Amino acid sequence: MKQQDRTGFDRCRQAGDTALSRRQVVGSSSLALLGLLSGSVFGQEKNEPDRKGPEARSRKDGQERIEEFKAYAERMRDASPEERMRLMQEQRVQQHQRAIEDLKEQLGVSDKEWAVIKPRVEKVYNLMHPLPQIRAGNERPRTEVEQRSGELRELLRKEEAAADQIKAKLTALRAAKQKAAQELATAKQDLRQLMTLRQEAELVLSGLLD
Repeated sequence: MKQQDRTGFDRCRQAGDTALSRRQVVGSSSLALLGLLSGSVFGQEKNEPDRKGPEARSRKDGQERIEEFKAYAERMRDASPEERMRLMQEQRVQQHQRAIEDLKEQLGVSDKEWAVIKPRVEKVYNLMHPLPQIRAGNERPRTEVEQRSGELRELLRKEEAAADQIKAKLTALRAAKQKAAQELATAKQDLRQLMTLRQEAELVLSGLLD
């Protein structure tokens, strides 16, 4: 074979080998990528049951709350004014209790532990988030702070209110607030004594503890 022809032949063979190598690399890369994707998918399916528990409960709770709201809206639509007031109060109580019960899962405690912890959680939560009371007529507010605030507000509506009267009502309101703050601080300390460091941190994040 002539030298020129041999050189051309070698170049063609080299080009063919290079093309083949590229196809092999591309093919191998595609298979590797497919393997990674498949492994990821299969791994996801394998781990799916571990994540379904909380997610399934969350979806179930969400669905139940939607159904409760629909039932509540239906009852409100056909209720008398007095009945609506009662239903609104019941709804607030349910939401209040649900918020407290949600803390059980947040703290990760058992039913037995929750039986001990819950009263102290409730006390703190109720002091921080007193249930709004729908008042009819001249019914007095629920808390002492609300009562003293109402009295001072009513007095300030009177242009002729004397300075000593305003001072007395203001002093009474401040005393009521100080008493409530001390009661809350004591309740928080009682709750903190039952918490692990992690649980305490959870309650600080939720705003229930300082």
